[in-house]
Amino acid sequence: MNKYVWAIFVAENTGRFPNFYPIGLYTSREKAIEELEALPREMNYQLLKLPVNQTFPYYHKESSKPVGMDGIYHEHFNFRDDYAGGDS
Repeated sequence: MNKYVWAIFVAENTGRFPNFYPIGLYTSREKAIEELEALPREMNYQLLKLPVNQTFPYYHKESSKPVGMDGIYHEHFNFRDDYAGGDS
């Protein structure tokens, strides 16, 4: 079994977390990149390497609410000019 999956997310410029949603999971980066190259260029995408069978959020120190992801490798594929995204 793989330790990781590669996930493609559509990234929207909403200013809220989460500002992206998953559209595909792959067992290798190469397969995910192949799919990314075929996707419409009207959207922006993120490619994330996600661990399997493990949680990865980090939590706000005071509220204890999840506010992001820790230890996640990701790449941005910004095809639209109006995207002012940041790290997730």
